[in-house]
Amino acid sequence: MSVLRRALKPIAVTAAALALSAGTVAAGTAQASSESASCTGWINIGSPGNYTLLGSYAGQVEQEYNTCSGQVMAHWQWSTPYRNAHPYAHVDVMAMSWENYPAVMDRDKVQNANVAQDVFSYGIDIHAAHPDKWFAYANVTDEHGNSCRYATGGSVHDYATGGNGAPDPSSC
Repeated sequence: MSVLRRALKPIAVTAAALALSAGTVAAGTAQASSESASCTGWINIGSPGNYTLLGSYAGQVEQEYNTCSGQVMAHWQWSTPYRNAHPYAHVDVMAMSWENYPAVMDRDKVQNANVAQDVFSYGIDIHAAHPDKWFAYANVTDEHGNSCRYATGGSVHDYATGGNGAPDPSSC
């Protein structure tokens, strides 16, 4: 069982006991550097974390990085069938630091499925946390108040080294 699942509760988020999972992926890397040659705006980082609620795939969350401003944010994308079936379900999405206590977070965004297919947190500078390791967090609550015990997280990204950890899906 992943440490992220044991450490994150949907309502009270804490990063007291987080430790990186052993798996790694080779997708999307970004290193924060003053030597950055190009400014391309928002790019996807790492791998998304999937969320399945009561047997229905609700969507996924992925970390995004702004190559111009050095900010990180979380991007949630609803599954179209889930969104159509549960228009009043809502998601709480945010970017959260890794290996920091207390955790550093950007301002979360809570939004109903019927508002938009994509939901973005507000973003925060990657250097607001030391070390500058971040992941995208999301928790879905359906129109009846049902939610998984644990949230989902996209892969942890280390902006100093460019390394990624494995994503942490949630299913209940």
